[in-house]
Amino acid sequence: MMKVILFDLDDTLYNQLEAFEFAYHRHFADSDIGAEALYRHFRIYSDALFEATQLGELSLKAMHIARITQAVHDFDIDLPEHMAIAFQQDYEAAQQHINLSETMAQILNFLTSQQVELGILTNGESDRQRRKIEALKLDAFIPESHQFISAEFGLSKPELGIFKVVEQELEVDPHEIYYIGDHFDNDVIGAIDAGWHSIWFNRRNRPMTHQQYNPDHIVMTEEELFETIKTMFEIEH
Repeated sequence: MMKVILFDLDDTLYNQLEAFEFAYHRHFADSDIGAEALYRHFRIYSDALFEATQLGELSLKAMHIARITQAVHDFDIDLPEHMAIAFQQDYEAAQQHINLSETMAQILNFLTSQQVELGILTNGESDRQRRKIEALKLDAFIPESHQFISAEFGLSKPELGIFKVVEQELEVDPHEIYYIGDHFDNDVIGAIDAGWHSIWFNRRNRPMTHQQYNPDHIVMTEEELFETIKTMFEIEH
């Protein structure tokens, strides 16, 4: 029985590329890279450097500089540090104006109407992630007690510990939880290892990194996610 549905935040509840595109056009509009191509590389380095920030081996500022510097270097662009900092500032500014899409709002309204408990489980720094939650007005759907941010627990996905913390806080069994996220390793593998159900929202058409892990569902668009969720409820009832 499904009791709880938890969402990842970045690139799941909202399209992270939209804020990235704002900064891209401010700084690289005269390049022929393309916003989505650069964003893919940006996310690779962001994911690779995240653990070092969690362990205190790399400051958040240094990580922000490194991820865009290394991403554009893949396209033979050497980015001075001051320009990397300016890019990050514009990226953060754009993230204060993110919105839920119409489809994602419909999904959250539908789930609320079905009396399912909703939550967020996201990796990231507390203040930054909470500002995004505020910008998206997610408090209307998800109480603060159901918003789990990695930095506030000293654990991060895909560590088993943070999934177990969520179970304990929500007082639910693993098989009663569905988790929806875009990152195969952090979200799908983490959820499956915890005994949760999973929906891989593969917004960027990424390859499956470990073939032995099979999410319950794979979707590529918000519309497909909505149809999958509605079908799940039809089957359950």
